[in-house]
Amino acid sequence: MPHRIKTWSGNAALAWLATAAFALAALWPHLFGREVALVGLRALADVHIGAPLVLVALALAVFLSVRSWSTRDRLLVCAGASLCLFAVVTYAVGASAALPFALIGGNILREARSVPARHSRIWAETQ
Repeated sequence: MPHRIKTWSGNAALAWLATAAFALAALWPHLFGREVALVGLRALADVHIGAPLVLVALALAVFLSVRSWSTRDRLLVCAGASLCLFAVVTYAVGASAALPFALIGGNILREARSVPARHSRIWAETQ
């Protein structure tokens, strides 16, 4: 049986906040007819950057919101994806827009330290 981690409740909220901010920044020029007021989010107005990042942030937020999916191994994969997303958003958009993903990845890694790794013969053979 997989060991569930009690996730920090702010991880999902932070992911949803980033998703909402990314979606608003991506839709801003279409809704209001001018550039986003925040310079750090203007790159999200480009359809080739904004739309994929909104979808990936949405997938991350949904994953973190479903408690039954929060096993140690799955959350470690999620932490890796979040840190990769941090790197991509830092490069494509800006460091200020990428900060939530660094916090999510760091929090998950911090929480995963307190939960022991799997103890099975099959798992031990792969190490």
